[in-house]
Amino acid sequence: MLAAYLAKLAHVVGANEVDLVSHELTDPDLTMAGFAVLWHLDRRRAAGLYPGPAYKGWAQPMARATIDHSFLAQRLREWSLFRAITLKLPWRPEDRRITTP
Repeated sequence: MLAAYLAKLAHVVGANEVDLVSHELTDPDLTMAGFAVLWHLDRRRAAGLYPGPAYKGWAQPMARATIDHSFLAQRLREWSLFRAITLKLPWRPEDRRITTP
């Protein structure tokens, strides 16, 4: 199942990405699904998008899709903080804080 999720995520485009992530995160094996989404966020999307203007438009809906999954939501916050620091954008000290539900 992990390979299938990773394959689907590797080929998803546009608005379908958020729908697919949301769908995968309903899998009963949340550890496996969470890993697939984490891999997608880290290796495929955030790393490539963070330097450009498309990041913000991608990160906001992705944050909504992962809001109930604290580790994934935190990882998106970390990418946003990394982006802000790297690109010398404004950020707040509370953006560093790890939050838990």
